[in-house]
Amino acid sequence: MTSSSKKTNDYIMKAKFEELSEEIYVKVSDGSEIRVLLSKANEKSKNGYTICFIAGWNTVVPGWDAVLLEAMKDFHIIYIETREKGSSRLVKKTKSTPERLASDVQEVFAQLDVDEEKLIVFTSSFGVFVAGSGLADKKFNPFLNIFLGPSWKFNMPTGTRYIMYVLPNILYGISKPIWKWWIRKFKSEDPEQAAKYIRAIDEADVAKWRSAAYGFAFWNFREMYERINSFVVVVGMEKDKMHKSKEAKDISELLKNSTYIDLGTNKNTHSANMAIAIRELVSKYDK
Repeated sequence: MTSSSKKTNDYIMKAKFEELSEEIYVKVSDGSEIRVLLSKANEKSKNGYTICFIAGWNTVVPGWDAVLLEAMKDFHIIYIETREKGSSRLVKKTKSTPERLASDVQEVFAQLDVDEEKLIVFTSSFGVFVAGSGLADKKFNPFLNIFLGPSWKFNMPTGTRYIMYVLPNILYGISKPIWKWWIRKFKSEDPEQAAKYIRAIDEADVAKWRSAAYGFAFWNFREMYERINSFVVVVGMEKDKMHKSKEAKDISELLKNSTYIDLGTNKNTHSANMAIAIRELVSKYDK
């Protein structure tokens, strides 16, 4: 094991938010079930707004624990685990396209009777594609949308877009070291960030990953961004290796109704500072 691997493995990822929240499974229109974590803000401190978190590709909850714990003080929280994650219960022959995942989100909102005028949808990385598809197709229209680290295409190591078509699921373990090396070498700013991504790889449900990869891997999402009319705050991270700030800026400029802010590092956006920034944005744009 390399020194960088040892440093990465030093981080034990646990989520207090999972202990404090209510876990439910929402059955969607194709018969599949999606895991959702819910929490209610304290009656004395609540601000009346709900934040829906849609995290990145196979992201584990501990990666967002600091943000969630700060946000839950005054926001109601809906944390949706998209269907590529191990928690989902998928029916056979279901699809995992941008449209399908966006419909999952739409149906969660409907079943929870969410007031979109008091809703903030916060998305990161892969989650941006999901929410963006829903916004472009007018499946929902929240008060505020936040795109953290958006990109034009689904981020994958070179060659894996094609290998996935020929590599049987049982041999997925062969490619795991490639993904882990790619993350440590090129796509993480520190061992803590790498640990979050690598845990996601270790816990991956290969069949679900593959289904979602088929649905997303060859898309260029420019046309999707062009069709979004809702107000979006794009958040860049100048020092992050996984999410290029130039792409975020370019996407912000392409969007019809958008503003851009930069929070510097991935670590900062995964700290309480991100929840504080959301609080400030709500205060700024609340009429």
